Amino acid sequence: MTKTSTQRQNGDEQISRMLGIRQAFNSNTKGIKKFISHLKPVVEEADKTDSEAVINALQHAYKTAGIKFPTSKEEADNITDEQKKSIYRNLKMPELKSPNQGYLLWKSNFVLLISAFEYLFADIISFYYKFYPNSALDKTVEVDLSELKNCSTIEEYIDIVISNKVESLLYKSIEKQLDFIEKDIKLDLERDLIDWDIIKEATLRRHLIVHNDCRINKRYIKEVNLSKVTDLSELKEGENIIITPDYFDRVYQEVFLAGNLIIQNSFRKWLRKYEQIANIELIDLTFDGAAEKEYIIAEKIGKYGKRHNSFNNDFHFRINMNYCLALKGQGKKEELEKEIKQIDISNLSPIFVVAFHALQDDKINTLKHLQNAKTVDKLEWSFIEEWPLFEGLRKDKIFMDKAAKIYRVTTRKKKNNSP
Repeated sequence: MTKTSTQRQNGDEQISRMLGIRQAFNSNTKGIKKFISHLKPVVEEADKTDSEAVINALQHAYKTAGIKFPTSKEEADNITDEQKKSIYRNLKMPELKSPNQGYLLWKSNFVLLISAFEYLFADIISFYYKFYPNSALDKTVEVDLSELKNCSTIEEYIDIVISNKVESLLYKSIEKQLDFIEKDIKLDLERDLIDWDIIKEATLRRHLIVHNDCRINKRYIKEVNLSKVTDLSELKEGENIIITPDYFDRVYQEVFLAGNLIIQNSFRKWLRKYEQIANIELIDLTFDGAAEKEYIIAEKIGKYGKRHNSFNNDFHFRINMNYCLALKGQGKKEELEKEIKQIDISNLSPIFVVAFHALQDDKINTLKHLQNAKTVDKLEWSFIEEWPLFEGLRKDKIFMDKAAKIYRVTTRKKKNNSP
């Protein structure tokens, strides 16, 4: 095999491995989020039913004991010990049916989410050792002869060495793992975009769930940035730790953001000739983030994309629109206005001109350019019905009726769910 063909084979193996890493991380994290989203309405309904059943049982116990059910903390504090004993004797707690006892749904999937992030770290570090062994692996390695004898090839033994080194690193703290990635591998951790304190707190909270019966310990209080812990009213040793839906969503967005920016920087460091794949991925990530109202993801990946000048004008505009959508969704009006003023639409194709005006909910100028976008750029009616850019205008009946005439379609009436 010639040197050129060997290099080509190595390049193919590298891009295949990196695409696999990207697919695994996004599939794992999105799968967890999708599972949560499907179960959430069912769980919330069951939680509501259980809550009502408990309140009914308490009210019945108070009534049977001849005591007025308290409607304020002051009334509850005035109940005597004898009255409490009478209430407890008459209290018959119902059987709770929700599968989410103690936020079990959120806790279990939170543990899976943090594990998915650790798998990504392991994959990136393994990739580095695999394809850059001369600079990455120690020049002297302690050889286990028994393991060596069981290997068919030297490559098989190297895989074992890599696996052992990665495993030993993952047993270290999140700070040491980040330090290794930043200083040894020399991957930019994008610290101005990623809130690593949130991820660090999440990993420590995962340890509490898995290893400390969900109880806060001294290490957690000492090592976390307490300003990031906004969901817990009591931060004392021994207190129970929980995972609420809002907390889960905030950590999910930061983990998904961090993982994808690490993958982006891996492409740009080791696979520069495939950088276009990473560029296209940025458009998809910002679009999906805006569409799913995961605005932290869309905004920060949008900022990252705006820094890279390897895009053509179309790519830049698409990422900028998704970035602006994220600002709009978060109510960041001043930042949005600043971005809009910097956008020059004089040389853009009609579809982008429509997008620019739709972003601002400008129905007059959107309608003005809609026919041209339909004719020249084949802008389809389904885009108007589905694109996040048109969300504001879709609520405007006049706009939708006039747009429907341009497309010669009948607008779908919203179902009336009222009784």
